[in-house]
Amino acid sequence: MTQESLNSSDGGGLFPRLQQRYGLRDNPLEMETPFFPDAMRQHALETLRHLCGFGDMVLVLTGAPGAGKTRVLAELVRSESSRLDFHRIPASALTSRQALARYLKQLAKSGIPADSEPREAVYRFFRWSESGLRRGHRQVLLIDDADRVESDVLNLLVAGFVASERSVSAVPILAGTEQVWSQLEDRPDSAYAHHLNLPPLSREDIKAYLEPRVHRAGGSLSELLSASRLKKLEVLSQGSFGRLKRVAPGVWLDMVPSSATASSKAGFTVAHLRWPALGLLLLAASWWFVSQQYESTVQRQAGAEVEPEPVRKSITIGPGTEEPEPEIATLIAPAGEDESGVPGETNATEDLTQPLPETEIVPEPEPEPEPEPEPEPEPE
Repeated sequence: MTQESLNSSDGGGLFPRLQQRYGLRDNPLEMETPFFPDAMRQHALETLRHLCGFGDMVLVLTGAPGAGKTRVLAELVRSESSRLDFHRIPASALTSRQALARYLKQLAKSGIPADSEPREAVYRFFRWSESGLRRGHRQVLLIDDADRVESDVLNLLVAGFVASERSVSAVPILAGTEQVWSQLEDRPDSAYAHHLNLPPLSREDIKAYLEPRVHRAGGSLSELLSASRLKKLEVLSQGSFGRLKRVAPGVWLDMVPSSATASSKAGFTVAHLRWPALGLLLLAASWWFVSQQYESTVQRQAGAEVEPEPVRKSITIGPGTEEPEPEIATLIAPAGEDESGVPGETNATEDLTQPLPETEIVPEPEPEPEPEPEPEPEPE
């Protein structure tokens, strides 16, 4: 079953069957009020209200198709028409630069010369719009479905606004998909643009949106908004107001089997797990390659023989020499072991271990005493 077959306005629609089954007084899916404030919708509306009156930037409202961008703009016009002059630029005026210039000339009337070039006409319009604030009403240009407009037309519109007195001139509001913001984000004057994005609806948002409408239509909340039906509405609508209005009649009439939502979730899981699985596979292959390189490097380093550097020892021989250190003593072969010596040569180790011969000290001879002189004979 396709989503188009669930449209409530197809061939008399499914609403008569809903009315007969649940006793509804009105179609809850066609109620424009109350305005849905959740899922950033009220935040976007208040931001537009403030920046339209006092801001100096281009306002860009983006969201998926059916996210409620047109509904937010409609609520802005309804609530702020007393202090702002809104001009919704039709799609026919956005086909080319010449078409945009012709439409702005009609708005400004005599404020723009009839023979002005497209670029000059757009720039003159924004300068002319500066006087609108002095009259008490600021100009606001609404461009819905801006993603369908040629890029050169949008660039000319933004350039004309940036070149004017932005705090008092006409404020452009561009509503469309994310493509609109992508075009303006690459421009050098993107700093003069403010981006607002409407996120998709969650299951709680869908319940909060349908509860007051089902209640006003006289339906049963426990039946139409049961847990199983809310789950189907979330999966089939994909968070979009437009899809929700198309698939809700079929869900309430039990025309959507449970296998439809199960297959949708299964397809979603497989499609989103394919790329993460590929990334994990590549990561495992790179880890294995690096580990192999590391192991081969370690093996090469372990096989290389590292020769120890020779240690030179010095031995001092002489009186007063201390005994050799333990390291030197270990080099001297112990007594009693056979050593291979070279014939005719004295083993240096044995010479070192032999005690030095004592030197015999010969005492110096004592001097002999001198002979005493003989006495002379006395004379007779």
